[in-house]
Amino acid sequence: MSEAVRYEYGTSLCSVQENRKLIVEECDRESIKDELRAANFVREGSKYVKKRPRLRIAAGQDAEEDALQVLSVRLVDNSLHVKPSDIVGIVSLVPGMNVQIEPKVDWEHVIEMLLTVYDIDRTQSYYGVPLSELVSSGVESTRIIAILAINYVHGLRTIRRNGFIRNLHINRRNGFEGLGSVDVEQTLMNHATGNPAPTWVETQVEYGNPVNSAIHMAGKLLLRLLQQDQDGHSHPRQDVLLSMVHQEVERMEELGVASSQKEVGVYRRLSLHDLPRQRNYYRRAFYTAQSILASALLGQVGGGPEELLVDYALSMNSLFQDYSHRVLSRKVGSIRTIDYLDQLSDIECKPEPSIYPFAGNAEARHEPDHLLTDGDETLAVLDSKYYREGKNPANESESRSRMFAYAYLTETNRMAFLCPQYQHVRLPVQRTGAEVEIVSPDDEFTCDAYEDIIEGYLLETLAIEYPELRVFDAATEAHLCLSGVSDGDLSDIHDTNGPFSINNPATFADRVISAIAFSSYGPNKPELDDQGRWTKSRIKDACGKTDEEDHPKYPRHETTCVPVYDPEGNDDHGTVTLYFLKSVDGETQVSTEGPWALM
Repeated sequence: MSEAVRYEYGTSLCSVQENRKLIVEECDRESIKDELRAANFVREGSKYVKKRPRLRIAAGQDAEEDALQVLSVRLVDNSLHVKPSDIVGIVSLVPGMNVQIEPKVDWEHVIEMLLTVYDIDRTQSYYGVPLSELVSSGVESTRIIAILAINYVHGLRTIRRNGFIRNLHINRRNGFEGLGSVDVEQTLMNHATGNPAPTWVETQVEYGNPVNSAIHMAGKLLLRLLQQDQDGHSHPRQDVLLSMVHQEVERMEELGVASSQKEVGVYRRLSLHDLPRQRNYYRRAFYTAQSILASALLGQVGGGPEELLVDYALSMNSLFQDYSHRVLSRKVGSIRTIDYLDQLSDIECKPEPSIYPFAGNAEARHEPDHLLTDGDETLAVLDSKYYREGKNPANESESRSRMFAYAYLTETNRMAFLCPQYQHVRLPVQRTGAEVEIVSPDDEFTCDAYEDIIEGYLLETLAIEYPELRVFDAATEAHLCLSGVSDGDLSDIHDTNGPFSINNPATFADRVISAIAFSSYGPNKPELDDQGRWTKSRIKDACGKTDEEDHPKYPRHETTCVPVYDPEGNDDHGTVTLYFLKSVDGETQVSTEGPWALM
């Protein structure tokens, strides 16, 4: 356990990493309990606990029941022993003191995880407006603004799907021209009384109400923060948020929603209880808006954005799990694009599926974080573990036992812990064919490195059932090199009389070298020693290779070959690798020969 971080009472901002202890010294025992209550701490036994609604609320969960414990505090002599949970954010400790809880990974990667989970494109650039590095007491406020902007956008998307709160005004008007529908009964009565004009029923929809206006005002404040430029600093990957917030604010204005600076006090006094019960889907956007409106923003209270200290909290355990699932799903889709045989249509990565160990008993169940399935078959069970750097989840008895239970119940022998800060490790389980793998970047955590190693794990797992994927991946990462053949021909990879036939090894070898020599990525024949005859000879010999009993290792009537050229294979002219596919008892075996330097 890391050593506790110490600050003196009265320090305006105390910084501590999640799950580490913070000690605030020289407190007044007589007044500190009242100050904790004033900061919304609640006493539970011998400690004080502070909870916050989650910015991210799972479907079907009640925000109050699912509130997030962000800090627990014990009073020891004249010191406060403060312990944050697996959350990040800025939380008020006592009046005048705030605790900034830092993530285990860099803030840049936390923002990337949020963008991924909420499916906001990280690569596009909107308007070219740089974002400010607003600094408050050494805190980069863009961290807070980015999290609030992401939740604001996601909350409004949810509202748009389910419908904005609105008022309906029904007007009736007599005349021969009108809009809306005709009140047939009233029109007939008009005729009976000598008035031939029909009665029109016109319905006007009004979206202007305090709740919508409060959310609109929060969006305008976010835009002003995102557009400011102090000292020319900019924060990477956040320009997209400006466009997203701008788009949502514009859509509200198109509905007629407006807000006024004069009504900020009214907006701040609104609460979730002012929402109709059937409008619970407003929670995320409403809470985010209230977090913005309650802050010292743009001169409303104090000196402006430099005093922005929003009391917010975000569960990193939940975020990392959701992020991992989004990455798994995306990578399955990416691998599916190289499946030229359309074998992966039933492959799916399921989040938190319910597994019932007893027939007819729905109360006893297990819920692994992720299951990789192929129809009804489970290919792998995966568990996200947002552990501190250097901690091996396989050494933890409880995590290991749960993982073995998941594997037993799903009848799979492939298990993986997904970690941000460990290393890539394989752990064969004794006396079984099972294996536990720790999937983690070997070096410092980055989202790109984590996503790459996830893709590698999925590809390896799927290639156990569908070995052709190894060949498809190799041809995608490098170059398929066979004259007269393109990637689209990989759908005929098993046709022994098709484009990948090795019935004539000499001709096959010529086609390999010719494809490279006439390509835009390979050397010309004059650049090669003896026009590449050495490599041709290696290819020809490989096609005619025999086993220990002098039988053909690659029988031509049941074997095909896919040659792959890698320009980066060596320093000179690259390398050639042959992938042989042989069908044995209805199953495909993939063998490789090479790589050979192109000489």
